[in-house]
Amino acid sequence: MNSPFFGASPAFRLIRAGLALFAASVSGLVGSALAADTMTVPGLNLSLVKLQPGTFTLGHVDGYPGSSPDEKPATKVTFSKGFWLGATEVTVAQWRHFITTSGYITTAERSGDGIWVSTLNNGVEKRERIPGLSWRSPGFATADNHPVVGISWQDAQQFCRWLTEREGSAGRLPAGYVYRLPTESQWEYAARAGTTDDLADATEFAWYRQNSGGVVHPVGTKKANGWGLHDMQGNVWEWVHDWYGRYPGGEVTDYEGPPSANDRSVLRPHRERRGGWMNDPGGHGIMTTNRWSSWGQDECNWIGFRIALSTIAPPPPPAAPGPGAAKKK
Repeated sequence: MNSPFFGASPAFRLIRAGLALFAASVSGLVGSALAADTMTVPGLNLSLVKLQPGTFTLGHVDGYPGSSPDEKPATKVTFSKGFWLGATEVTVAQWRHFITTSGYITTAERSGDGIWVSTLNNGVEKRERIPGLSWRSPGFATADNHPVVGISWQDAQQFCRWLTEREGSAGRLPAGYVYRLPTESQWEYAARAGTTDDLADATEFAWYRQNSGGVVHPVGTKKANGWGLHDMQGNVWEWVHDWYGRYPGGEVTDYEGPPSANDRSVLRPHRERRGGWMNDPGGHGIMTTNRWSSWGQDECNWIGFRIALSTIAPPPPPAAPGPGAAKKK
């Protein structure tokens, strides 16, 4: 049968070929766009998700039981540039690769003082520092796919510096970008994933006090949030860049937190941590706004981290001259 409806005519075959080429081109463009939203760090099997520039509200107004007064005033934060964030917390295997490659020795291993350990017994939490423990043996069994714990804020910084140098030398870093700990506002922006609700559905998305059994779980075993990020609530607490300080309120752009531990906005000279499996959702879910200062910058078996690929933090502004400072001529 030589009917154009059955593709036998030369004209139809030409049209069909053109349509196929157009479809393939569109598919390629869509595929490229989707592929551009995620990337994997070579040699680490560490996935990153790209988050677009945007605006959100950091913190919240009063209204949730148990909320901290440190979680306000609500502050409108705008990100002028996109950034990448780890889809999961850094794992034991990824941390071991860093240690093996760089020869780095963690704070706990150098001092011999051990790490702070948290245990649950009949719902009661106990914390104590135990000499000899480290990320290698944090007080419970861990496999390669567990989040690494027992590292200090400075240890996490060393991982980021190492990865920046490695990827920069290989020509795989966008201009002006480095691997670093996310800022607190970046972390909460990612945790909210475009939502305005301060509460997350703990059952689907998080390992927390009631369902974790008091131990850390492998990364990525709970459902990802709307932006493809796992364990933003629950599982281990995560180091972030900021000093623990008051929110500025109003509207700010690319907010980095207090510029130093001596800034007047600092509530305690401790680094910030977010997330955390010890949270109690109180029947509502785990709040995306939950913020806690750490015990200084110490290593604990309930704190890990995830990395960001982000722009370099700007230097702090120069100190204002005192009232008796001489004027320049």
